[in-house]
Amino acid sequence: MLEGLLSMGAGALYDSLVRGGPIAVDDPRADSSDMAELFEKGFVRRDYRGDPTIAPVEPVRAVDHAILAAQQQVLDQQRAIVAARHQLDVLQAAYRMANSSGDTADIEIVTDPQRIGQISFELCLSAREEFVTFSTRHFRKAPSAQTVMTLPAVVAERGVVLRNVCERAVLEFESSRDMVEGNIKAGWQMRAVPELPMKMVIADRHSALVPLDPTGMEGALLIRTPTIIAALRMLFELVWSQAVPVGAQETGSRNGLTPTQAKVLDLLATGMTDGAIARHMKISERTVRRYVSGLLEALQADNRVAAVYAATRLGWLN
Repeated sequence: MLEGLLSMGAGALYDSLVRGGPIAVDDPRADSSDMAELFEKGFVRRDYRGDPTIAPVEPVRAVDHAILAAQQQVLDQQRAIVAARHQLDVLQAAYRMANSSGDTADIEIVTDPQRIGQISFELCLSAREEFVTFSTRHFRKAPSAQTVMTLPAVVAERGVVLRNVCERAVLEFESSRDMVEGNIKAGWQMRAVPELPMKMVIADRHSALVPLDPTGMEGALLIRTPTIIAALRMLFELVWSQAVPVGAQETGSRNGLTPTQAKVLDLLATGMTDGAIARHMKISERTVRRYVSGLLEALQADNRVAAVYAATRLGWLN
């Protein structure tokens, strides 16, 4: 009776109490281990009205309470499993970094898509100072507010600097604004360029992950060779220096520009069209054209290219 909630003996005793009614407190069964289990799990209660007895709790209440207790136990176990997996990831990342110079190759070819994603996560966990990435237009599904590059708390607690450069095309997806704002809220510094040669992930100066195909999921190189890492870092810094900041962290007043004007200027510098800027900022193309016209006038420029050049020369673009 009630297998899974009660032991066989306790279930049989509860069944007899339900069918036969309360028993006296001096009944031999009152001191049994089965009765102790019923008290512990809320299936019986003492009744002191008149002669003291031990009475069964109404089945609908007793069983419901037991099910809730079992569900809570399962939830606690699930939380413990999640915590254990997180600790495993941290320890695994530390192990890989500490043993990278032993029998592990300096350059490793990885073809399993799941393993590629796992390595990227491990590199994130291993970062102590900085974690930098390139994001291209090659996605298996379009970026959205759910495509936020959130990192484990242990990374943020170490004060790791997070920098990302994305292709202009990434900003032209319909939900890109929410995605960018979510990334910045998560702690990322973000910039954009017209085009990138590939996706890339670099953790500090010890490891990098670069793709063998445009999507980065058909194959990748895990690189730990110091000279190659240094070259990839130089590539990132060169692209970063020429990229245009995007997102809320760059929308403050700039030489008299309103936050919206500054935002339009930033996106204009990436080469985005009026339509793409309008979709990203969730305003009309007519409004974008009005802002662009105002920027051309303020910068005394005849065209967009001249406006970006003038804005760069004046320090209006970081």
